[in-house]
Amino acid sequence: MYKFLLKTPLRKVWQKVGLKKRAGVVFPLFSIFSKKSLGIGEIPDLKLAIDWCRKVGMTILQVLPLNDTGFDFSPFNPQSSFALDPVYLSLRNLVGIEKEGIEKELKDLIPKFSLKTKFVNYQIKGEKLKKLWLIFLKRASFPSGFKKFVRRDKYWLEDYCFFRVLKEVHKEKSWEEWEESLKNRKEKSLLKFRKKYHKQIEFQKWLQWQLFEQFKKIKNYARKKKIFLKGDLPFSVSRDSADVWQNKKYFKLDFASGAPPDKFSRKGQRWGYPPYNWEEILKNNFIGAHNFLCARLKYFQNFYDLFRLDHIVGFFRIWVIPAKIPLTKQRVIGFFDPKDKKIWEERGRRILKLIIENTKMLPCAEDLGTVPSFCFKIMEELGIPGLEVQRWKRNWQNFEYLKPGEYRPLAVATLSTHDLNPFPAWWEKEVTEEDSKKFWKMIFLKGKVPKKAEKTLIKRNLELIHSSASIFVILPVFEWLFLGDILKGDPHRYRINKPGTISKFNWTLRMPISLENLLNHPINSQIRGIIQKTKRV
Repeated sequence: MYKFLLKTPLRKVWQKVGLKKRAGVVFPLFSIFSKKSLGIGEIPDLKLAIDWCRKVGMTILQVLPLNDTGFDFSPFNPQSSFALDPVYLSLRNLVGIEKEGIEKELKDLIPKFSLKTKFVNYQIKGEKLKKLWLIFLKRASFPSGFKKFVRRDKYWLEDYCFFRVLKEVHKEKSWEEWEESLKNRKEKSLLKFRKKYHKQIEFQKWLQWQLFEQFKKIKNYARKKKIFLKGDLPFSVSRDSADVWQNKKYFKLDFASGAPPDKFSRKGQRWGYPPYNWEEILKNNFIGAHNFLCARLKYFQNFYDLFRLDHIVGFFRIWVIPAKIPLTKQRVIGFFDPKDKKIWEERGRRILKLIIENTKMLPCAEDLGTVPSFCFKIMEELGIPGLEVQRWKRNWQNFEYLKPGEYRPLAVATLSTHDLNPFPAWWEKEVTEEDSKKFWKMIFLKGKVPKKAEKTLIKRNLELIHSSASIFVILPVFEWLFLGDILKGDPHRYRINKPGTISKFNWTLRMPISLENLLNHPINSQIRGIIQKTKRV
């Protein structure tokens, strides 16, 4: 079924991944924890997640974006497209630091940041950074590995570390509010700043090196266990980021990107991210030391085998709104960039080809929403899988739900995403009575349609999605946990994020079970049984 992939530009990557159906799981790192975690999931905890994948027969482990978000904590609004977030750094696994002294440093923090709470307390980041600063000051010297890392990744590392320290000095204000000389990167001012804050800048480099070392160990462990790691690289870049500060010419700072008005959003959406200036980026075909998109892909292939290519339609065209337009008028003023529809197809094809040429990872596209038909054609031509979300897979003439066997073969099938209610909450809170009958019919269950998402329905649906035609099925871990008795109460509580809202519940959900206990939970035999039955082991 999948042999056509060996004739696409991604054939070498597909040969590495293999032309077979696979099952996978999304583990948000902030949600998981081990008995050694400090307040939040940490990079070494992914070893236990890999072990769990092996145990239940999965071969893909996906994480949400892990880039440094500063003190915002939305993984899709990072301050760098390269730098990893120090909140995920394990103090117990620092390179070149004696472990005995570390345990003393952690004693006062462990009781303050209990792992038994339902939600993550992100104050742990500030506390960790204070401890890490003290550890950094006490270190004997920089190992040769650190110096090599700094030389190799100088392109993004130098400016990110400058940016991060500048943010601290300016009390986290946007770079657009800094004094003109720093805002516009005047060499004399930067040299003066470096001299004054040299130690703090070196500290930021040391943090990124430690994160690199810990994540590389995870990649090596995953390879040994034959588990593929899938990352999430957001399409958009935060306006208040090191990337934009460093590469202003690559962005249209007079505009904000978003989505046009539709039946779900009368005014459209305004995300706030600056759209890319593709004319400038494409001048040298993505190639060269000074092209951050190319460099970003190469950096993350240190950690990942596959990656989620967010908002793929944005490479063809994107909805933009003048940045100074009031929210009340954005419906009228927005437009697609580029304005000339005739160039959308060729521009998107060119960008995607260049992405493929500059990475050894397999891109997996998020192609939801209103997408021109030529996008799907080009994705198939290039060998890029799309995304099939069960609740939206319908025959829109008679509104019947499509059977998973009718899904696109070149796709990742799923029940939900981080922005949606998990299946049981969708069933109980969102689906209409008429739609529940159509869904019940589609999954071949008999009897009265239940209002509650009972275990029979949950299990049958998990079996059904894994029998789909799509080459990959990757579900958020919470979808699996509803099979047993791990998740209690209202299933709506287990939603990771509600777009368009600012809430303490967004991006803070914690799994109610440690990875050690999950590894030994009776639910695992049920999960493996489903994956074996659908031949995805």
